[in-house]
Amino acid sequence: PHGTPHRAMMRRSRVAALALVVLFAVAGATAQGEVVTLTDATFEHATQASSGQTTGVFFVKFYAPWCGHCRAMAATWSELAAELDGTGVVIADLDATQNPATTDRFNAHVKGFPTLLLFRDKKVFKHAGARDLESLKRFATVSYVDSTGHDVPPPPGAFATYFSVFTKTLAVIIIDTHQAFQGAMATASKDFGSVSGGWRERGVGGFTATAKTAAAASPRMYGTAMLLVSVVGICFAILLALVTAPTRKHATADKKND
Repeated sequence: PHGTPHRAMMRRSRVAALALVVLFAVAGATAQGEVVTLTDATFEHATQASSGQTTGVFFVKFYAPWCGHCRAMAATWSELAAELDGTGVVIADLDATQNPATTDRFNAHVKGFPTLLLFRDKKVFKHAGARDLESLKRFATVSYVDSTGHDVPPPPGAFATYFSVFTKTLAVIIIDTHQAFQGAMATASKDFGSVSGGWRERGVGGFTATAKTAAAASPRMYGTAMLLVSVVGICFAILLALVTAPTRKHATADKKND
């Protein structure tokens, strides 16, 4: 009787231990064969691409989220990771739009998306063949030797990293601004047609009504436009005042003549 609680406790301990073993086994199985996500911060540490490649062979997909071909091969890339699990070949990917330093580092090879680079034998090999599962698997393990191996460029320094981030940010700003400008021009063109039609059909009343409707539909756009016009007008007035204002020398001369 005295040993019954002890045996029950031991039984519960064994069950808990078994549950932990199963949990770790499931977690390990989940982690195996998965695509590894790389970033500017982790790329060199994970791959050791330029320092011996002692962490294994890495097959890296450089992609962009908006790229249709990249999205189309996402499932195949995941299948490849499962197929090559345990072979020493790590399947990874890197979002080129969010990691400009690493993308610029390999700009000699990354000319479009997706770009597939294999890091092995202390070299980098670019896959240029078919993107089906068997072709990718064969390239990563065997047929890469038929392509040209290139020296791996060194990791970017601090200045190169900052420059890559700056140029990427600037490019995003330019693209966003251009898209916003195109959208604003399309809206303005449509509204101009509406306002012109209101003027022709109902005169001043139609013009005023359609103009108010257009402004109410796009308050941010027209508010920004009015602000820009005001700023430009103020700057022009200041510039005009500076240009037309008499200089000190001329003012002194006029005073002496008086």
